[in-house]
This record gives sequence, C-alpha cells and structure tokens, in this order.
Amino acid sequence: MELRVNEVAIPEKIDFNYEELKAELTSKVSFYETLVYTDDQIKDAKADKANLNKLKRALNDERIRREKEYMQPFNVFKAQINEIIGIIDKPIAVIDEQVKAFDEKRKIEKQKAIEELFATIGFQNFVTLEKIQDPKWLNASVSMKSIEDQMRSKMYEIGNGVLTLSQLPEFGFEATEVFKETLDINKAISEAKRMSEIAKAKAEAEARRKAEEESRKAAEEARRKAEEERKAQEKVAEEQRAAMAKAMTPPEDAQPAPIEESQPEPQKMVVKFEVELTTDDAAALREFFQSRNITFRAIK
Repeated sequence: MELRVNEVAIPEKIDFNYEELKAELTSKVSFYETLVYTDDQIKDAKADKANLNKLKRALNDERIRREKEYMQPFNVFKAQINEIIGIIDKPIAVIDEQVKAFDEKRKIEKQKAIEELFATIGFQNFVTLEKIQDPKWLNASVSMKSIEDQMRSKMYEIGNGVLTLSQLPEFGFEATEVFKETLDINKAISEAKRMSEIAKAKAEAEARRKAEEESRKAAEEARRKAEEERKAQEKVAEEQRAAMAKAMTPPEDAQPAPIEESQPEPQKMVVKFEVELTTDDAAALREFFQSRNITFRAIK
C-alpha cells in the first residue's frame, strides 16, 4: 500500500509590472514623506490618504485572488490526504491503548519486583524505597541486575554519609537527622554549619551579657564600698569632733585658781586659733588652760 501522486506542473512565475509600480510608488512615497500639509490643506491630505489606501486594497485583493487560484488544487489534495490519515489514526488509537495497557501492567509487575528486591538489600531502617528509587528503573531497558547494583551502591553511600556526619565536631546528631530525612549529605552538613554559627553567636551574646552583668555588679559593689567607707570616715570624724569638743570644754564645776590679792590681775585678750591634735593632746591642753585660769571653748 503506497501513495501514488501524478506529477503536476509547478505554477509558473506570475509576471506583472513590478519594476514600474515599485519605481512609481517609491517616488510618490518619498514625496509624501517630506510633505507638510498646512491647516488649509487637511482636505487634500485626506484625499491623498484615501487614494493610497485604494491602491493598497487593489493590490492586496489581486494577491488574494491569485493565491486562491493557486491553492485550490492543493487544498483539495490536502483535504483528501487528511481524510486518509484519519482512517489510519483509528486503528493506531486502538493499538496504542493496548500497548499502554501492556506497558502499565509491565511497570506494575516490575515495581513489585523492585519492592521485593529492596527488602532483601538490607538498607538502614530510615531508608524507604521512595527516597532512593529512580523513575528510570521502570523503563524496560533497565535490567533488575542494574537496579540491584544501584541499590547496593546507594546503601554504601548512605552508610558512608552517616559515618561522616557522626565525626562532625558538633551538631552531628542534628545533621544526621536531616540526612535521614533527605539523604542529602550536603544539606545535612550545611545544617550542622548553620546550627554551629547560631550556637557561636548565642555563646558570644551570652558572654557579652555576663561581662556586662559582672561589670555592672562590680560598679555597684565599688559604689557600695565607697559609700560605706564615706560613712565610716564621717562617723570617725564625728566621733573625733565630739571627743575634741568634750576635751576642750571646761568642766562645769571647774573653779579658776585663786589670784593673790597682792598681785594685779593681768589684762586678758581673746585669741582664736586652730590646732591639729589628738584627743590626748586636747586633754593635756585643757589641763594647761585650767592650770593657767585661761577661759577657753571649742569652736564648732
């Protein structure tokens, strides 16, 4: 069964006054491209535009007419061919449906065989078939032997991944959990690195917080001690002032020493002065003043 088509003459070139029209239109278009209409010439502009559109429609209409003439025998041929192709498509669709059904059945049977093979390989308990199966395994061109080799290779690869992650200096457990979920060693290592960076930043922040807290406590302790020292110094000074005042205050029952009548009383004067002395010195000074009948008092 074959298609036999009678040879047909190829349509000849359609001749027309191409060069003449082209030259004339090029000259006229060039004229219009540089032409500027005034307000009084708008009516002329519309007329020129209408004439050009009329010429354009005439040319296009002739092209369409010629195209239909040329395409008419081809369109008949095309429709007939499409009709025959439609006749062929019907059994193709029927056969294709059966082929697809057969291929689907084959895939189901192969999938079952793959699942049985997976159960015998000895994968780690966190590995599922869905995580490792390559869609290409269901292709008829991929043998079960090839699938088994790929499974075993994957199992060793996963084992090496777990071992690598267990040797990480930190966050190996968390990285391993990510690996168990994704079977992506790079993603697992990236997760460990991310957590390490977070932990480092957290530790640095905690160290800064503790340093600031210790600095604050040290400052508070320094202020407390300074305050205690100030109060102690004030207390000592107050006690010293009180003792000094007591030492410099004459006793209420003190009597001035008697003055012999035969001796004239010396002229007295008031002298104010400031001395720096101990409590014992003050007591001795007081005794001296008393022995000399010198009136004195503490200046506060």
